[in-house]
Amino acid sequence: MNKKLSPLLCILRLCSSASFMMPQIRTALSISQYHSSTTRQFSSDQNDQIVTVSLETSSGTKELQIQKGEILRSAMLRRGSSPHNGRARLINCRGLGTCGTCAVEIESSDNNNSGGGAVEPNERNTKENIRLNFPPHGSSDQSTNLRLACQVQVMDDITIRKRTGFWGQDTTSELAEEYDAELWFGELEYVLDNKSPPREEE
Repeated sequence: MNKKLSPLLCILRLCSSASFMMPQIRTALSISQYHSSTTRQFSSDQNDQIVTVSLETSSGTKELQIQKGEILRSAMLRRGSSPHNGRARLINCRGLGTCGTCAVEIESSDNNNSGGGAVEPNERNTKENIRLNFPPHGSSDQSTNLRLACQVQVMDDITIRKRTGFWGQDTTSELAEEYDAELWFGELEYVLDNKSPPREEE
């Protein structure tokens, strides 16, 4: 008799356990659905976190799609373009803000000086003020739009121009040629960048 009832008792016990676990199961499913919908939401919002940097050189205009909040120097290097001219690609301060070789003219999409609200900080910081007022920078006809690419975060669409000279210091209308990025030290090129957001999965 007991043997005949054993399968029935097992089924009843399983049903009882399942009923007992239902709240936990519902909770787990709800959490899973929440994360799934959140992931979809993040995916749909990714385009809102992308801004365009239009790089103007003597070679033409090149558009770089970057993450909002990236340091300009890091963003350019990661996408194969250098903010440095010629040999300055090797001989530079790697983002310390002391060499001045990553100097570029920045305009926002609405033509505000120094990028307006399209870059942060809006105005030159202390490092920029010191370096951009020290030779070979600092001439009386220096563009007010000149900034250090290693010191600004890009928050909106901007246009940048690179002038000629080792430091990009030329004040004529002549644009420098486009130089490809050369990452001599690999990821150490970005070791001083503590402001750019985490990189998106590619």
